[in-house]
Amino acid sequence: MTPTDDTAELTEQDVLKAFDYETTVEEPMLTVVEIADALAKHFDIEVGNEVIRCRLRAMESDELVASEGCKDSTVEWTALVAPRLSDEVLADVEAVEGEFERGETVSLDELTDDPKD
Repeated sequence: MTPTDDTAELTEQDVLKAFDYETTVEEPMLTVVEIADALAKHFDIEVGNEVIRCRLRAMESDELVASEGCKDSTVEWTALVAPRLSDEVLADVEAVEGEFERGETVSLDELTDDPKD
């Protein structure tokens, strides 16, 4: 793992990607500890909890995340926006843009060779 110190940059995208990997519609909230674990597990990024808290507070000011206090004084956070697409994924999306409108797509039913019919 790559440890970072307090002066290292933890980007908004790093935090948003942690939410993308770890949250669901049913459970959209994460604690700072859960975000730290997700960053280490999925992106090999180790940062202190205070660095994450500072980044989350700045992101909350920009309305990218929201926080909610719990009864036990734990603060949970949720992302209000999704992370940006990687350059590779964005290129793939742009490559197929307009295929549906031009009738160049095939439905899943047409792709399956289901002998039920």
